[in-house]
Amino acid sequence: MTEQARIVDSDCHILEPPDIWENWLPERYQDKAPKLVKDHRGGDAWLTAVGGDPDPIGLVSTPGMPYDQFRWFGVTYEEARSGCYNGAERLKDMDADGVWAEILFPPQRTMSHFLGDDDDDFVLAGVEAYNSFLFEEFCAADPKRLIGLAQMPSLGIDQSVDALRKAKARGAKGVIISNWPSGGDALSPADDPFWAAACDEGIPVSIHINIISRAQRAAGRRAAAAQGNALYDMSSEATRAKAIGGMSHVFSMTAGAMTSMLFTGVFERFPELRICWIETGVGWIPHLIESIDDRYWRNRVWGDLPISEPPSTYWYRNCVASYISDRSGIALRHAVGVENMMWSSDYPHHGNDWPYSRKVIAETLGHVSAAERELIVGGNATRIWHLDD
Repeated sequence: MTEQARIVDSDCHILEPPDIWENWLPERYQDKAPKLVKDHRGGDAWLTAVGGDPDPIGLVSTPGMPYDQFRWFGVTYEEARSGCYNGAERLKDMDADGVWAEILFPPQRTMSHFLGDDDDDFVLAGVEAYNSFLFEEFCAADPKRLIGLAQMPSLGIDQSVDALRKAKARGAKGVIISNWPSGGDALSPADDPFWAAACDEGIPVSIHINIISRAQRAAGRRAAAAQGNALYDMSSEATRAKAIGGMSHVFSMTAGAMTSMLFTGVFERFPELRICWIETGVGWIPHLIESIDDRYWRNRVWGDLPISEPPSTYWYRNCVASYISDRSGIALRHAVGVENMMWSSDYPHHGNDWPYSRKVIAETLGHVSAAERELIVGGNATRIWHLDD
């Protein structure tokens, strides 16, 4: 790889290696650890407390496979690309794809297993086990190119603030929150100490699609368990939802959290805060900010809104979002904000185009000026996560 390439993939994931919990989770919690089992077609799957059936690795383990050969079930770790779960091998896959650096997010099924548990000690142990694996094993192969984001726990504001400061101390470039920092079902002023700590530490905060509280995760587990073997029924609604990739509800989930942060004065109180909205796409954002700006101008006086500028001001100053395939977003890039959007592949999930990312970038951004293209495919991510520091 050359420094000139500077392609930064702003949203990649890690497939848990088979021995991750045996190696990193304390022995006293092994009985509650996610278990590697077989799916109904002999493939490997993770059985967690999320509810329902074990989650097969098929769609998150075979990047580069032709679309018509992808399998949800029946894929083993022997067939999976080792770059999905091994940092040194991931670097080889990045070199093949022309990617200089990756921003790494955790497998959310695993995080949900821990974040939704009712044992505080187990929640913290699971989060710390993953973060230790991330920084001490996976990213250790090259911390300048493998940029792990530390997972934050679901134990309330004090633990969230403490976890953020510890992440910065161990060298993390950023953190990911999967629930509001104070633990509530909605954004509130109780979250402010976390935003303040993020500003103090110069740490950008990422939200990967949605925000789900600990209580909501627990309720989801009960509902999933009640479905029985829905995921093994290939004609079920659950299977069809999985096949569409859940994109039908991404925008509604993200828009609610985004609107809350823009309208409730978070960025007014913390002007240095940076929020990264990940795997949301960007083509829909111009309409959203146009709509909420209109509501601001019409209601700002009688509504006693806690912001002094239109919401779009805070979007352009404080937010950035990633996309995978979004020709509409590229066409609307000046309304999105060229400095507010980042390319990603979602490697190793089945929606990615490895090892043809350079080809996809050329096809979708070839008509864009070199300066704008550089920002979208690497410059913005480099700035946001301070990759040159």
